[in-house]
Order: sequence, then C-alpha cells, then structure tokens
Amino acid sequence: MYPLLQLRRLLLLCLYLSAPWLCAVMFKERPAPTSPPTLFQLTNRAGYIFSGTVLSVERTQPKTQNEVATVRITFRVNQAVRGVSSRQIFAIREWAGLWDASERYRAGEQVMLFLYPSSKLGLTSPVNGNFGHFKMDRNGKMLLDAQRLAALQIATPVRLPAALKKIPVDSRDFLRAIRRVGER
Repeated sequence: MYPLLQLRRLLLLCLYLSAPWLCAVMFKERPAPTSPPTLFQLTNRAGYIFSGTVLSVERTQPKTQNEVATVRITFRVNQAVRGVSSRQIFAIREWAGLWDASERYRAGEQVMLFLYPSSKLGLTSPVNGNFGHFKMDRNGKMLLDAQRLAALQIATPVRLPAALKKIPVDSRDFLRAIRRVGER
C-alpha cells in the first residue's frame, strides 16, 4: 500500500507541475486575424445576418457561481438575411468580457451584423471579432477602408480617389452582395 501512496503523490506532483502548461495548451487564446475575412467567409460562418438599430444595452450579473456575466443587446431588425425576420425585435447575449476593452454597441446606433450561431450557453458574438460588425450612418451607408472593401470583394460603382480613406457603401448594395454570396 505504501508504494501505491507514493505513486499517487508522484502523479499528483506531476499534474501540479504540468498544470500551467496544460492550461496554456487547452485554453490558448487564438490570435486575432491579420487580414479581414472575405464576404463568403463571413457569410458562411454566420448564424445571424441582419442590419438593425440598437434599442438597448444592459449588463447582467451572474445569479449563480456557474453563470458568467453577460451583456444583453436588443435590436430592431431592419433588413434580415439569415436567422431573423425583418421588423423583429431580436436580443442577443454576449460574454461581458468582450466589453472590458471598449463598448461595442450604443442605443440608437445602426449596425450591420454577422453573428455566430448561439452557443450552448446562449451567447454569440460577431464573426471574426469586429470584422463581423459594421457601423452604419443615418443614411444607411457604411464607411469601409479600401483594404476591408477589397477583402470583402465588393465592387464600388465608381472609382474613388486613393486619398479617400473611407469608402461609402450603401447597405442595400451590401445586402445584395451577401445574398449573391449565399447563392453560391
């Protein structure tokens, strides 16, 4: 019995010493993508695609030890592509840790979103981080830099000067491009 106890202690010691390494391997943070994904990649990975208006943002604290803090964002869907209906009031929950760096949504803001399907915990987030989150102006236009526009493979109706840092893209044109990609 004594050798069995020593073996058990040795195994526990090995486990204790390797715990940081195991945690690093098992919970390794994924590197942020270096280049924007294509429109096909965004569309392919998304469970929900829509443009909408942010109605409310509220942080919720966990009620039990097994829960995580979340942020509940409610939208009015203006134009639906996947997973939602137009004019629907649609709420999502994001892990509150995503909000620690900066706020992600503000009430009244217009957005075009590509969201992952909801997880088992009922949480979602934009596809490829901020690459799946497009802010829109009051006229339904998104201002995209040339690199992101090229990665999304969206043609602009006119050639714009290179000095222009942001290129306005109408959300209706963007939605047509999304639907064409979805038909592939």
